[in-house]
Parts: sequence; structure tokens; C-alpha cells
Amino acid sequence: MIEELLRYQEVDASLRKIEVELSGSEARKKAVSAKKYIDGVEENVNKLDVKAEELVHTYNALVEESERLSEQRGEFESAFETAEDEKAVAYLIKKVDDLEGKIKRLISEANKVLESMQGVMKEYSTIKSNTKAAQAQLSENGKIYNELKQSKQEEKSKIESELKTLGAKVDAELMAKYKKKREGKMFPIVFEVRDKVCGACNMELPMSVLTQLKNGEVVECDQCGRLLYVKK
Repeated sequence: MIEELLRYQEVDASLRKIEVELSGSEARKKAVSAKKYIDGVEENVNKLDVKAEELVHTYNALVEESERLSEQRGEFESAFETAEDEKAVAYLIKKVDDLEGKIKRLISEANKVLESMQGVMKEYSTIKSNTKAAQAQLSENGKIYNELKQSKQEEKSKIESELKTLGAKVDAELMAKYKKKREGKMFPIVFEVRDKVCGACNMELPMSVLTQLKNGEVVECDQCGRLLYVKK
């Protein structure tokens, strides 16, 4: 039983090599990076839309308040013409000065908001430029990766066909365990036990497990999850 599984893993190593070559190719990495950026563009733009809307609302509120205070200031300035004594004039001057200070602060805040709005516009422009570059990168590297993938297809198909034949000779339950671990990116999966330790992680195995192994069973390592066997 174990001989068939070991042969399966030996052939599977060739498939694994192709998979690693494809997944590790620069073209694929660049294509994936570009795709990831493009996929996130909508979310980033939506965030900017919300930020821009908030800034516009804040700016309009500051401008409205500034205009309201300017009208009040104008009313107090007009009152100078009818002021009858120094006390009234002093009061009006104080009110005008207070309003003038508030208006200046509002204008300063509004200018800061305008700067933030300009920053948002620059972010929009940057996203547009980066998206265009990402689309070009995805197109170029996607093509290169697909060509590489296609060049490996015949070899890959032959290996998969051989694995299908070999897999039919392995115990179904054992094969299912192997495939589940393989799907989890574990490889190699099957290791020989030597000197009573796991051949993968070197954990010392308990006597109960060693007994199972001596009886010809294939056992999962409690520490690393590999499939273990003892050579007869």
C-alpha cells in the first residue's frame, strides 16, 4: 500500500514543481499585484467621495457663517452714524472687533478645508493614473503568464493523467487524506520514520504510534500532520 503512495508522491513532485514555477513567476506576481490594486479602486474612490462630500459640507457651512457674521458687522458699523455717546461707540467698536476676529478665524478654517479639498482632488488624479498603469501591467504580465502556463500545459496534463492511474491503486481513505493535505499546500506529505522520530519534524513518536507503524499502518504525525510509515 505504501509503495503505491510513495510512487504517487514521487510523480506528484513533478506537478508540484510546475505549480511552484508558475505561482512564483514574476509575471504572475505583477499581474496579481495589478489586479489587487484595480479591485480596490472602487472602495478607495468611494472613500474619497465621502471625504469630499464632508469637506464640501464643512466649507459651505463656514462660508455661510462667515457671511452671516459679515452682515452683523455691517449692521454694527452702520450704527456708528446714530451713536449718541462715547459709551455706545465703544460698545459698537468692541462688537465689530469681535466679529472681525471670528470672521478671520472662519476664513482661515475655510482655507484649510480648501487645501484638504485640493488634496482629495490630487488623490483622485493619482488613483486615475495608477489605475491606468495597473491595467497596462495586468494586460502585459497576464499575457506573459498565460503563455508560460500554456507552455507547461502538455507536461502538466501528462503528469495529472499518470497521477490519476497511480491514485486508483492507493487505498481510497489514504488517498483522500493525502489530497486534503496537498490542497492545503503541504508537500512533501509522506515521510519515513527513522529512529522512532517523524522524518519531517523530528518529533519523537509515542510507543502506541510506533506499534501502529510496525503493523504496517500509515499514521498522521500529531505535530506536523505528515503521513508517516515504517519501511519493512
